[in-house]
Amino acid sequence: MTNTDFCPRGHAALFRQLVLAAGVAVLGAVPFYAGASDAPIVPARWQAAYVPGEAGEADVDSAWWRGFGDAELDRLVESALLANRDLHIATARLEQAHALAGAAEAARLPQLEGVAGVRRGRESSADPKTASRDAGFRASWELDLWGGRGMASRAARQDAEVQALSRRALQVSLAAEVATAYFDVRTLQRRAILAQAMIETVSRALAVAERRFEAGQVSRVDIDRLAAERAQQAAASEQLLAQKRVRLYQLAVLLGTAMPPEFAAVQTYTEMAPGLPPLLPAELLERRPDVQAQARALEAAVSRLGVAKRDLYPRFMLDWSGRRERLSIEGGSSAAPVMVIGYGLSVSLPIFDGGRIRANIDLHEARVAEAMAEYEKAMLNALADVEIALGQLAASQRSRKEVALAVDFATQAALRSERFFEAGQIDLNSALDAVRARQRSEDALLQTQGAELNAAVAVHRAFAGGV
Repeated sequence: MTNTDFCPRGHAALFRQLVLAAGVAVLGAVPFYAGASDAPIVPARWQAAYVPGEAGEADVDSAWWRGFGDAELDRLVESALLANRDLHIATARLEQAHALAGAAEAARLPQLEGVAGVRRGRESSADPKTASRDAGFRASWELDLWGGRGMASRAARQDAEVQALSRRALQVSLAAEVATAYFDVRTLQRRAILAQAMIETVSRALAVAERRFEAGQVSRVDIDRLAAERAQQAAASEQLLAQKRVRLYQLAVLLGTAMPPEFAAVQTYTEMAPGLPPLLPAELLERRPDVQAQARALEAAVSRLGVAKRDLYPRFMLDWSGRRERLSIEGGSSAAPVMVIGYGLSVSLPIFDGGRIRANIDLHEARVAEAMAEYEKAMLNALADVEIALGQLAASQRSRKEVALAVDFATQAALRSERFFEAGQIDLNSALDAVRARQRSEDALLQTQGAELNAAVAVHRAFAGGV
């Protein structure tokens, strides 16, 4: 691939939007945005082998897991998307962010409160006691001449967008984790069945060897060797069942339940890798929720830097109050109610604060720089996720084909060995060697099939498949 296969500036449109937003929001508060040319270069196409599905077959926003044609998998993913506790936590955080955004928007509006009071006292011992009662209201409004309140409100809204995108990223990951755990369980289920079949094969061979030992045709060593092999196969089978149990409980946690699901029938797959969505690298970055969440976090950091900058400017506050007051003398008459109204404009301007405002600006400039680095890191991770997943899928597909070929040869060898053994042309150990080779090949095929299924899931996860 030549340099002409790459965009001159990675994801340049999105960077230009962020630079423009920074300039409007902060009025030059982020001078290091001028270095946006150091942003990661986004390739124009994928470097790994990539064959998208047919039109309509691989819609990027569709429920990709349905492409495997497994109703059990469909049910599990849908259950997880409803009951997963991490998703519930993310939903609660999103609601909190919306509440904070509402509070930040309310801070831009005039504030009105009611007041009331009762006071009793006397000026000296010779004076009669007096009592006054008043009721009224106070209003205040900070004039947002420099846009600081607006920026704070915008930052809170952007925080809510970050939480919404983070929740969607969790949904994408959750669907993939459920599918991966499910395929692992199915693979271990089939491997355990194969291991049990091998135990039965060795047991039959051991029974034959014992009869031949009684006839003086084999030695005790042959019997001991077969007994040891049967014990080893039984131990391997137990390990597979234990691994299956672990994955089942991990799947249960994803489903938000204490009891793991049960799968009776063994599932096989005719479609190992459903059609892939036709996405280019730049399109991927625009739809990956984790990348977009980092972009919103960067925008929020820029907005908060603008708020910090506004502390350098004067603040204007409008105040208005009105109250109705009545004064009464103990044992005497009461004065007529008096209506008291006041209003005014106050101005505050920082003169000396020991460098607090400047330090706060420096803090938020550093946070913008951090957010920019996090955004660029998210871009790089997203691109790497796809390249790695595509490479693993292609490798697992090639591996499965080679192992399937090995299974064919091993099966033919085992059948010939069985005929030769029945004809007395080879001994029992030679016949068993061929059976062992076939069993190892079949087990390797099951593992490569499982790896291919998981690689297909990883590709859809990297592409942020629809949920």
